Amino acid sequence: MKINHILMTAILSLSLVTGATMAVAPATSATQIIVAQSPTETPPTLAPFTAAPGTKGSLLITAEPSSRVVLKTKGAKARAVKTNRAGWVRVKSLRPGVKYTLTTKISGSTKRITAIPESQVVAAHTFRVLTTKIPGQLQLSWRHANTPAQGAVSFTVTAAPIDSTTETIAGTTTSTEIVFTDLDLNVRFAFSVTATNTISSATPTMALMTKSLNDLQGTPVAKAPKTPVSPVKQPVSPANAPAYTPTYAPAPAPVSPSGPATRTIHLCPDTFTEVGGLCEKTLPYTYTAENYTFHPETRVESCSGPGCPSSVYMDMGYIASPTWGQVHCPRGGTLYGNTCMAWSTSSQQVTYQIKDATPNGYTDTGSIWSKKDALPAGYTDNGNNWVSTTAKVAEVVPV
Repeated sequence: MKINHILMTAILSLSLVTGATMAVAPATSATQIIVAQSPTETPPTLAPFTAAPGTKGSLLITAEPSSRVVLKTKGAKARAVKTNRAGWVRVKSLRPGVKYTLTTKISGSTKRITAIPESQVVAAHTFRVLTTKIPGQLQLSWRHANTPAQGAVSFTVTAAPIDSTTETIAGTTTSTEIVFTDLDLNVRFAFSVTATNTISSATPTMALMTKSLNDLQGTPVAKAPKTPVSPVKQPVSPANAPAYTPTYAPAPAPVSPSGPATRTIHLCPDTFTEVGGLCEKTLPYTYTAENYTFHPETRVESCSGPGCPSSVYMDMGYIASPTWGQVHCPRGGTLYGNTCMAWSTSSQQVTYQIKDATPNGYTDTGSIWSKKDALPAGYTDNGNNWVSTTAKVAEVVPV
């Protein structure tokens, strides 16, 4: 048969070339091991479509390379952007705390996701560290002005030993309080709480122990019970037995009270943050912007051609080459046969719009005139922003 003949020829050829043998079916039923295999084709993976907060009021969008993404939110005009060749684009000037719906097409299918841009997180304030009934345990609490624009906020809390080799204790929470246990009673600690969101971390808010827990709380003194002294029997005669009165040991000195139930601490007011022992509040600079203004200026410029007044299309003259008889145009123009034709030069008035001088007190940013606003009352200028300082306020808290 033709098919069998071809198969046997192929088997014989393989044996002769390689020196190996070939069989139509496996020679053994033992467990077989794969020694070679052709590559397995896998379906292409679709590009992810994501959007995450970036800098203040921005979203970092990933999608298919060079794809169109449309952003929509209530009360605003739809905005379309295009991803780069790497498949991402950063969209700025969005409203922090507002939900945006993003739409794109991936492999012909419409995909839709939502994302919320964020603003810089603000620092925690009113940071308190209080003792509990358990030795070596402290309860830490603080306040935070949470807003939708900041998104999800977490807090990193640390207790760093002062003048000690004890390890720093750290914890993270989404609450506004945390409890530290097993603290060294003889060590002072510097506490900090740092607010963090997706795009930023605020300045840490600090609290410093001035005394160790042993110095603050001391060792409780147990109250001694009143114990009577056993009476000593005196020998008495049957005739006159004197009355016996038992005596008691003197009562111990009264135990001093454990201390007041409250104590006074000093904290920075709301909206202020402790910096180097002072309470500070900062404001970013604000600016007044003015659009450019222009005025017309007219000047005389040379011109030629159909649109130029008094310009005439004329014969400019020529010179014939004495050698070859060729014609040249020494005064310009285009040669037509033996004639050099060109537009004569004239002049005209041209009006330009010239940008006005920068107003007094303003600087030119290249797109507008800008002027930093006046210093707000109660603030000073540190060269980077406006700063207001105030003293700590006393607050009575439970011991």
